[in-house]
Amino acid sequence: MEGGIITHTPDYFGLLVASSVFALGSAVVTAICVRYGARGLAWLWAAAFFGSALVGAYCLEKLV
Repeated sequence: MEGGIITHTPDYFGLLVASSVFALGSAVVTAICVRYGARGLAWLWAAAFFGSALVGAYCLEKLV
């Protein structure tokens, strides 16, 4: 074996899919919280949505 160092590249496509699914789920939960007047939980889930959307955007940028 030559080189000796094996690097493992992150699986950006898997992270992109996971963050997209989580963003969709958190957007749905945010809408449900807003509908039933749970403003504190709605802000929490909205922050989770924006965070996962940022992770998805980063992964998409790495793939392109």
